[in-house]
Amino acid sequence: MAIYQASKQLTKFIISGVFAVGVDFLAYFALSQFLDPSSSKAISFCFGMVVTYNMNKFWTWKQPEKNNKRLLLFSFLYTIALLVNVSMNNIMLNLLPNYTLHIGLNTDAQELLNSLVIGLDKLLAFLIATVASVLITFIGQKYWLFKDRN
Repeated sequence: MAIYQASKQLTKFIISGVFAVGVDFLAYFALSQFLDPSSSKAISFCFGMVVTYNMNKFWTWKQPEKNNKRLLLFSFLYTIALLVNVSMNNIMLNLLPNYTLHIGLNTDAQELLNSLVIGLDKLLAFLIATVASVLITFIGQKYWLFKDRN
């Protein structure tokens, strides 16, 4: 029964995380058009953090009570995850070659084509940084922040 409960929590954590990462991803790529990579990543991570806190608190871990201490601890955990995420993103941007992916095949729509260019280094750096911070946040939430006190 404990394995079933843990796998159910992990599944919900992953679904919540995918949604939060989607928010993070969209914000990151939108903001990176105007801001430096570190600022873009930090702001987008915070957007995802708001999503994941609410989904995990109410759905994954089923902790509906108002608990300001838990919010403070969550903020502490995610500050650590944010530092790891932004640092890993920067490290990977410096290590990975700068290749771009051009989405679309219509050369007549050059303006649209230019707006749909995605740096593969950005994409891979984002994914690697996300995996590193997900490991930290899952362990922190499951065994510390939302630990079943029963």
